[in-house]
Amino acid sequence: MNNFDSNKKYFGRYLRYVNQIERLTEQYNELSVKVSSTHGVKLDGMPKGNKDRFLDDDIVELDELDHRIKLIKNESINFRRGITNALDHLDNPDCSAILEERFIHNKTMNVTAEDIYKSERQNKRLYSKVMNEHRFDKENNIP
Repeated sequence: MNNFDSNKKYFGRYLRYVNQIERLTEQYNELSVKVSSTHGVKLDGMPKGNKDRFLDDDIVELDELDHRIKLIKNESINFRRGITNALDHLDNPDCSAILEERFIHNKTMNVTAEDIYKSERQNKRLYSKVMNEHRFDKENNIP
């Protein structure tokens, strides 16, 4: 496996954490809005086709989602520190910025180029260069 593929796999492990946290946080926010907007049941005498769901069930689910989010964040902290430590030791600060925006903040290459004030072509060239020249998944995480 060449450096580029190895690095992409290494950084991708952290992105899985980021995506999972975003997904669970979105679920948490939706359920939180649902819980905060609960109101009394309208008793109109008409039969209902759905099963009863109580506020207690939603609160328990909110607590479970909160617990899952905290666990995943705790797992990802050391991994993130390893990545940022490796990026801090790169010689070119633009390369560090590109990789940090791409793999820590989960931004696309187009947005990354805008954020660091480089053209998309130059951004991709620097990205390819640093991903091919360095190996980030070493024992001490310093390229």
